Amino acid sequence: MIPRRIPQLVMETVYCVLACIGILCSIGFFDRDFNRNFYVYYTNLSNYICAGVMFVSLLRTYRQVSRGKEGYCDTMPGFSFLCVILILVTFLVYNILLADQTPLEYFSSLSNVLMHCILPLLFIFHWVLFYKHGTMHWYQPLLCMVMPLLYVIYIVIRAPFVKGKPGLDVWPYFFLDMDSLGIGGFLRWIFILLIAFLAIGYLFYGLDRLWKHKKQ
Repeated sequence: MIPRRIPQLVMETVYCVLACIGILCSIGFFDRDFNRNFYVYYTNLSNYICAGVMFVSLLRTYRQVSRGKEGYCDTMPGFSFLCVILILVTFLVYNILLADQTPLEYFSSLSNVLMHCILPLLFIFHWVLFYKHGTMHWYQPLLCMVMPLLYVIYIVIRAPFVKGKPGLDVWPYFFLDMDSLGIGGFLRWIFILLIAFLAIGYLFYGLDRLWKHKKQ
């Protein structure tokens, strides 16, 4: 862990610049083709949330650097932990379940590389390197299920309002397609994904405690 502000400032600046490019990619700016579904995808929403956290952190770090103060990153540590799990699932689910491109297609797409690989990993490494560890409470991994549940509720509520409208995706992912899966299949996937969130949350909670003891 690195309680130094200058390395934090450098990494946060790099992340925020790349995040701005990634956000523009997600809305179709560089393709000159506005993506009407940009607000539906978990990938985009999780990256937007993490980008918001990092922009706040960048401002706080810049203020600390200008005052000559050192220390660990202290930007919303509890919420940042939840965002680490949120964005790690983006990385894992896309690259394990959803990516169907060849390596050339994957790495030649700026949006893919930024939103599914570089930005998630940078956000996770930032938390690992610059936050003080050993401060999480045992119940915090349970909260990792809140944001994905809210996302699922949002998708289900939105679905009947966009069905039949051209250019709008009703179900952004196959594991949320209630029309194809049926309620039973839909709930089965939600259960699997929530267990994955919980397992990853407690894995990182254990690592957080381990890093604290290792430093001591």
